[in-house]
Amino acid sequence: MSSSDSVQVTLGGLQVSVLIATFIYAVSCFQAFLYWRSRFNDRLCVRILVCVWVVWIFETTHSLCFWVYLFTITVKYYGLPEELDRRHWSITMSLVFHGLITGCVQSYYSYRVYILSGRRKLIPIMCWIGCLIEGCGSVGIAAILYHVGPVVFTVEWELFPTLIIVVDLSIGGVNTTTLC
Repeated sequence: MSSSDSVQVTLGGLQVSVLIATFIYAVSCFQAFLYWRSRFNDRLCVRILVCVWVVWIFETTHSLCFWVYLFTITVKYYGLPEELDRRHWSITMSLVFHGLITGCVQSYYSYRVYILSGRRKLIPIMCWIGCLIEGCGSVGIAAILYHVGPVVFTVEWELFPTLIIVVDLSIGGVNTTTLC
């Protein structure tokens, strides 16, 4: 594969990913609107966490970071494929917001497990600890990525993101299983 083919595949994947992420963002905005409008019997602090202040603002910022990165790579530095190897604040911040979003959403589902289980604490506390690990791990990954750059990060730090993904999937699996 030639260098230009590699850049086209990378940019194509980036553009498709940003478009899919934007669609998912629109779905999450609609879900937040429906949740807020449905007037569940949740406490006000839980409703604010889910809809307005935390998840929605984090989702909006996460999507904006993706669009800023796409603009930077495809418009601002058009024709400079070496920019793909440089560090950009927008992609680093999107990792931070991804970890915070996932931690908040899974914390909410853990809260639902807590309520539906008759206020038993073992499983929700394990999930809340996992959410804390995931949030802190995402911030750590972002700091390392920004410090060493994407090329070195991909070669030397591949285990760290894998562990955070395993924590994320484990929390999701436990919450899904206990809510079913």
